[in-house]
Amino acid sequence: MLCFDVDGETTALSEDPALVSRVTTMSQCEYGPNIGVPRLLGLLDHLQVPATFFVPSYIAEHHPRMMEAICTRGHEIGAHGHLHEKLAHVSPDEERAILEKSVGILERITGKRPIGYRAPWFEINPGTPDLLHEFGFLYNASMMADDVPFTHPNGLIEIPGQWLLEDWEQFAFNAEPAWGFIPENCSKVFDLWWREFEAMHDFGCCFVLTLHPWLSGRPSRVRLLEELLVKAHERGHVWFARGNEIAAYVRDHPEARRELNFDTP
Repeated sequence: MLCFDVDGETTALSEDPALVSRVTTMSQCEYGPNIGVPRLLGLLDHLQVPATFFVPSYIAEHHPRMMEAICTRGHEIGAHGHLHEKLAHVSPDEERAILEKSVGILERITGKRPIGYRAPWFEINPGTPDLLHEFGFLYNASMMADDVPFTHPNGLIEIPGQWLLEDWEQFAFNAEPAWGFIPENCSKVFDLWWREFEAMHDFGCCFVLTLHPWLSGRPSRVRLLEELLVKAHERGHVWFARGNEIAAYVRDHPEARRELNFDTP
């Protein structure tokens, strides 16, 4: 499952709305929707690989041409908050209001109600799974409790990820406010991700790669992604799928599920 978290300007604005006046910082965030996404869409077209784009509804409103480009190519749009809000810092009522607002905006713009959700910063609250189920979501992609999909007690399907397969830890950097550390060399990151892919392939896992277009839309990193995807295809016995396809498969094939049951050893 290839995921793009298109945080765009919300990367900065969710931290501090006053950062709107920091022109260079904002320009780095804008690189994602304006340059990174089109370049990555070109790669996906070239390789004929489907993807899921988790988009804050603020970004969807401010970048309608980007949204149209993603949708017309058949990729999935998933919910990702409105302003990339950290759920751990909001009340249950605020979380509900954010979800209702973001779902409404995405449905209006795309013509489809999203059925996949990725929490900003991957962090959900205890009540989030039930809230997502209430709003009609098929799956969540925020937890890290396994490396194959599993089901919540309410039937919501979880497609888990992990920090290892995330580009923020590898490439993010901003001077002030301080984000990240020293951007890694692409060869080191390729080795990191490929070794995990090989092992997960052998163990029969679900490889969920999460990328941000303002980071992985840079030229050398697009080449890195191309090399990874081509090599994965050559490995064989690999299904490249959108989140909604994976979740639908798990829903329709009980033998593929791993129940979230802590009473079973």
